[in-house]
Amino acid sequence: MPTAPKKKKRVVARSDRRVRQFRLGEGLPTPTEVRAEMADMRDVLLGRENAPIDRGVMTLQEVADGYFARACEWEQLILEAQADGRIPKNSPYHSLRTQEIRSFKELTKSAAELGSRRLTYENLRWEQEKSGRDSAGW
Repeated sequence: MPTAPKKKKRVVARSDRRVRQFRLGEGLPTPTEVRAEMADMRDVLLGRENAPIDRGVMTLQEVADGYFARACEWEQLILEAQADGRIPKNSPYHSLRTQEIRSFKELTKSAAELGSRRLTYENLRWEQEKSGRDSAGW
């Protein structure tokens, strides 16, 4: 007797396998909503609000990189919608993309670079402590 074909197992991503350790917004909201989301992220990067995660010395770089990725997503979605004709080139999205999102991306890059320098400093400090103990006979 022939058997029914096996159903393919649906692969479900587990939360511990996500690339990002915190959730970001999705899709392309209205320009007003993009500005509000950007303002919330800016407050975190400037230290006015708590970060969505706490990874010690890695927090700043992780968060800034996530925010940069979100800004790139906005930019790509706007460009795609303009190419498809869903958003006219003279719409509020155009100035949002060419001015505010561009400026926000620069802020996130600077924050990620600072986070990287902090990581480098902590690694150097750890190496110095390690070599100091090794030379002391530990």
